[in-house]
Amino acid sequence: MTCLICGALYQSSATWSKLFIYNLDSSTCKRCFAKFEVSKSTTDFTDFLGTPYEGAVDSVFCLYSYNEPMKEYLHQYKFLQDVALAKVFSGKLQQVFQKIEGIVVPIPMHPKKLQVRTFSQVDELLNAAQIPFKQLITKTTPDSQGKKTKTERLKTTNLFEAIQTIEATNYILFDDIYTTGATIHHAAKILKNAGAKRVDAITLIKG
Repeated sequence: MTCLICGALYQSSATWSKLFIYNLDSSTCKRCFAKFEVSKSTTDFTDFLGTPYEGAVDSVFCLYSYNEPMKEYLHQYKFLQDVALAKVFSGKLQQVFQKIEGIVVPIPMHPKKLQVRTFSQVDELLNAAQIPFKQLITKTTPDSQGKKTKTERLKTTNLFEAIQTIEATNYILFDDIYTTGATIHHAAKILKNAGAKRVDAITLIKG
């Protein structure tokens, strides 16, 4: 097989689990994959206490830290539009989502930004991992949240809105990166206000 990151040929390692459980291959050699650091940091919701977003998110789990190899990966995937790289973390994402129950809801892109980017990086990560999801919310503004501080992000109103009926059940928000947490909390509040029982979140990266 050819590594999607470095282009080198490699052979997928055989494991006992693969004999009994269908596991997705990352299409990445061990040398490249080892450069990604597993996130060990915990998510602190202190900044959201006393705000309208307090209690919107029940838990957040982030797989990897934002080190230099991950920064390069994200740039190649999102901004250079190398959609094939969605497969790199397919196996790991599949394992994580198997451990939590709920309707998976990807954080959406604004339609104008989607036209520029040509694909939704969040949706493609889920598709590569063969994780079913529902588009239940839409983004109402094309403004980039990455250039704003946490305070500015929290002051933004109606960042998302529900486009389908939200049932009284558990939901799992998914995004590519968790930085200030404002985006996840905005989306979770929309779901909770519409009737969601519980909202957890999973992100590929902890910024």
